[in-house]
Amino acid sequence: MLIKQSDYHRIYRVISSLLVDGNADPATASMYFSTFGAFVLKQHYKIDATPKGGLAAYNLGGTVLLFADHRDDGYVTGAGENFHCWVEADGWAIDFMTPAFSESAKELSVPSKMFQRPLSSMAPSINDLGRSGDFFYQSEPDAMARRFEHWRRHAAIGDLAAVAARWFRKSPKQMPASISIEDRHGKFRDVPLSGNPLAGAW
Repeated sequence: MLIKQSDYHRIYRVISSLLVDGNADPATASMYFSTFGAFVLKQHYKIDATPKGGLAAYNLGGTVLLFADHRDDGYVTGAGENFHCWVEADGWAIDFMTPAFSESAKELSVPSKMFQRPLSSMAPSINDLGRSGDFFYQSEPDAMARRFEHWRRHAAIGDLAAVAARWFRKSPKQMPASISIEDRHGKFRDVPLSGNPLAGAW
């Protein structure tokens, strides 16, 4: 593993807590999870971590989740509205959002688990997801560049990423149970640390 499961869980919880505080839906916020997660990895581990986005498919305990749009020619693409984002770092794929899949796919009963796998173990195609933990990514850099350019214009994005990095502590250091955030009106509020417990790893 690139990072310990306990630290993965902490990064997920920090990002999820900030999204809940901002009334964002953690179950559909892969851009936040990938961008903030990559930023924390760079700040605390000095790892060259890069957010990626496009088509993503997972076999999670026999349930196959697909983030893609169907094209007119019968193929699927990750360049449309139904995209997903993840982090690539030092030959590893890390998706800090998978513990929130239990919320986005409630009807599928997907447990909250860590996803951290070597990129070399990726399935050769979207049709080869036969075992639990199998995954397939197809990055769409042009489409994602346009999305991220528009998304990053929101001033609060960079501020929240910095808050996430400031809140996070590597285990076994104690994680603060909350963090104080200043809003645009100069008022401070406490954001409590929340998030789903992990039930292992995919």
